Amino acid sequence: VQAEQSGKTKCMIHLLYEPLPEAVTVGGISMPVLTDFREWLRFAALMQDRDCTAYEKLMLLPEWFLEPPQIFTGDMLYALRWFYDAADLEPEQKSRDTEDPAPRKPPTFDWTVDSKFVLADFRRFYGIDLLRTEFLHWWEFRALFSALPPESQTMQRIGIRSTDLSKITDKKRRAQIAAVQRRIALPFQLDDGDIAEVFDSI
Repeated sequence: VQAEQSGKTKCMIHLLYEPLPEAVTVGGISMPVLTDFREWLRFAALMQDRDCTAYEKLMLLPEWFLEPPQIFTGDMLYALRWFYDAADLEPEQKSRDTEDPAPRKPPTFDWTVDSKFVLADFRRFYGIDLLRTEFLHWWEFRALFSALPPESQTMQRIGIRSTDLSKITDKKRRAQIAAVQRRIALPFQLDDGDIAEVFDSI
């Protein structure tokens, strides 16, 4: 499965028998990309870096190709976004562009702030030491991350941050959740969905 020129694919990948992508296709040409999870966490960090200008980010993005192109095009940009999103791991969803605008909600997860919990949960539930594993494909990492059980520290923190306090009728319980939300709240930085806006600004 590879990216088409538009950065989209036709169907959901079947992890149990289809090979994970090693390249993206731009203008009919297959372009191998870096695939280790560390590289794409670095990619996310670059997108979130407010000290790095859009131009500087654009100059760095070719590094995610095994053979960095001399000319970097918009199609390459969106192909990298497709690979980062690993969208083919989930059923096709309605585009954000067609959704009614809604007030921005506080972020529920941050790859940097929550990294220690991801590290601990991968060791606990999968027996994977993310610090010492030689290689883990980004899409496999994303699949394992999405499948972490509700009792994992990572999913508990996401669940608490995303809890709608207005739907909790018990005042004591609502106050308890609110206190925890304040303690583990994240700054308004970019999340995976907002990274699309970064691409639009480059």
